[in-house]
Amino acid sequence: MDFYDEKTAIDGMADFILRGGVSMYNTLKYIYSLAERDFYNVDLKDVIKLVINNVTNVDGLSVLGLRAEGPKVSEMETEEYRRLLPAMVYSLAVRTPALKPVVIGGKPLSDDQIYKIYQAAMSKGGNNTDDIIPETFLEIKYLVKKGKPLPPFTADWYKNYIFAKVPEISSIKNKNIFLLGAADIFFGMFYACFFEALSSQLEEYTA
Repeated sequence: MDFYDEKTAIDGMADFILRGGVSMYNTLKYIYSLAERDFYNVDLKDVIKLVINNVTNVDGLSVLGLRAEGPKVSEMETEEYRRLLPAMVYSLAVRTPALKPVVIGGKPLSDDQIYKIYQAAMSKGGNNTDDIIPETFLEIKYLVKKGKPLPPFTADWYKNYIFAKVPEISSIKNKNIFLLGAADIFFGMFYACFFEALSSQLEEYTA
């Protein structure tokens, strides 16, 4: 693909992926803050709708009166839970080979360009924490090359990590069950909208 400045394009795409991971991380904190009393005051559909309409910015959730800090999300303020942030960035970065079919100006991204975007996103904060996410860059690249479907983008790895590492959120109580159930819905919807936005982002950098 022809960029007006390849370094700027790769850095910009990597930044977009990083912001997407941060958005996932913060949205889950907002969702957690809905639990118990606020559960009945704010519709989860409204939260998800606002996020997927702007996948790299969750500031709009403040209009719902939600806060992603303080006592309502204290269970997420642990070092083990914070390690999920780089994993969320990785979960998006590892799928950069899925950009291969995107054609702009009659040209797709080269394998080298895709790998550079992945590397740049990882250098900005991506990490497969405890290897909790099963997908790898090479595996995704292979599936794309063979025209095979990618694994569904689910919350399974997120929940598995919580069950293993974050007892504050894995115990059986209303707010924990609400979060884990909401995550199942959120992950798939978020990724579909994120990938569409990421693909469109390429147009900003083409010559």
